[in-house]
Amino acid sequence: MNFFLVAMGGPEPFIEWATDREEKKLAPLTDKEKDLAESYFKDVKGEDWEQHTRLLSQLMFNAPCIRLSENQTMAGGKSYTYYFTVESSVPMMKSGHGVELASLFKHPDLDKDTGRQFDETFSKTMRRMWVQFAKTGNPSLTAEQAPDGKAKVWPLYDRKDKHVMVLDETDIHPEKESQRKIVDWERTYFLTKYYGF
Repeated sequence: MNFFLVAMGGPEPFIEWATDREEKKLAPLTDKEKDLAESYFKDVKGEDWEQHTRLLSQLMFNAPCIRLSENQTMAGGKSYTYYFTVESSVPMMKSGHGVELASLFKHPDLDKDTGRQFDETFSKTMRRMWVQFAKTGNPSLTAEQAPDGKAKVWPLYDRKDKHVMVLDETDIHPEKESQRKIVDWERTYFLTKYYGF
């Protein structure tokens, strides 16, 4: 949600919008569910706006994307799931929604979102993985295919270990979702039954 925080002009208009949105989204929940979501919100450390960006990121991005991978796998399909961690140099943007697009599509007009050029080897690797997926259905790269000469084995998402590929500017690597804690399974994942897929 940090992309929207910046796009809306900063904390004050964003918090006003986010508060209204949260009230509407949480209204149909049971009291127990509201308590869980509110406890997540209250546990977020940092600036006032960070509580809102973190809760709405769980609600609109993190949990629904993991739910999509869960459902695809449960239905017998394949899912390659990633978690993009590279941060923009634009104040408050962090690793906002869509910040990877400038690098992924080599689109200079989107640099206003990134605030800087991402590492070129990282960007080439990411592009190559997307092309590899389009060509073969598997985004993994051999050492010969990878721009840095290091193989990138992208594991399938599975419901036991929940592996994701962490797209970090200095270290693209697979990791269990539980190590990264992308989703708060107890306090936010259940929201996908209301707002997810």
